[in-house]
Amino acid sequence: MESKNKDSNINDVENFDITKYPITTNTFSWTPTAVFLFILLHVLSFLMPSVMILTFYSNALNSNLFNWRMLLIMVDVFAWWGAYLLISLLLGKLFLIVLKLIHAPKEGLFKIDKKNKDYSFYCLRIVIKKFIFWTYNNFCFPWASNLAFKMCDMKADFKSTMFDGWSDVEFIDFGNNMMLGQGAIVFSSTIIRIDKIDYLLIKKVIIGDHVVLGGNAIVAPGTIIGKGTTLGVWGATHIGQVLEPDWIYIGRPARKYVSAQKMIEASKKQAIRRIVDTGEKIPFDINQHANKKN
Repeated sequence: MESKNKDSNINDVENFDITKYPITTNTFSWTPTAVFLFILLHVLSFLMPSVMILTFYSNALNSNLFNWRMLLIMVDVFAWWGAYLLISLLLGKLFLIVLKLIHAPKEGLFKIDKKNKDYSFYCLRIVIKKFIFWTYNNFCFPWASNLAFKMCDMKADFKSTMFDGWSDVEFIDFGNNMMLGQGAIVFSSTIIRIDKIDYLLIKKVIIGDHVVLGGNAIVAPGTIIGKGTTLGVWGATHIGQVLEPDWIYIGRPARKYVSAQKMIEASKKQAIRRIVDTGEKIPFDINQHANKKN
């Protein structure tokens, strides 16, 4: 009987309210193999830039007076930096392909145990992707992170704004022209404790086109957000929740507030301001302070 109850709890993850659980972005552990891969990626990625740097200084020091390449030293610095970024991305992608061939990534509920292959390979994939994203998030061009998302098998376009929030690095599809607000979090994985045993839940998140996630919003694993939908500030979805297209959702857990079309129509109506002393409501021209063309 106890075993049946345990199984039913595990299969009932859809009803878990994520707002009642601690929020964590550390669903992986640094196994010895993961640490080795992380260090290996650093070393291999730095080899080519190191050779370029040594060659540069060798040529510069061979000149009796002044080597002409010193005039273009900033070009060389960007070349070294670019080589490091490109090699780290290509090597990371190669490692991910090898891991995928050995053990394919999949969604599900997995016991957090290093002996569990689904969990151990998940940790290896995340370590590699975190190395890639740590490198690219420190690059001077914001579109670089979007490129890293694409290379790591995550759907993302180059026009979306995803730099002010935090996102898991697999099993997430970002739509076109979406915006991740300040401090917003998108989870495709989380830790759930069932009968005093920790499990890793992995469920794909799908975010439609033109979606806005407000500041400090939380998107739980398995969430599907329709096109043109907004999740308000501090809003949070529950596991597997579906948000309908063209709606504004608020609250924890998220619930419908008003349709996007209704808000658009309301914005076109005459603006009204209220006089505090009398309570009188009078029309207000919101364009009266706008700069007028001569």
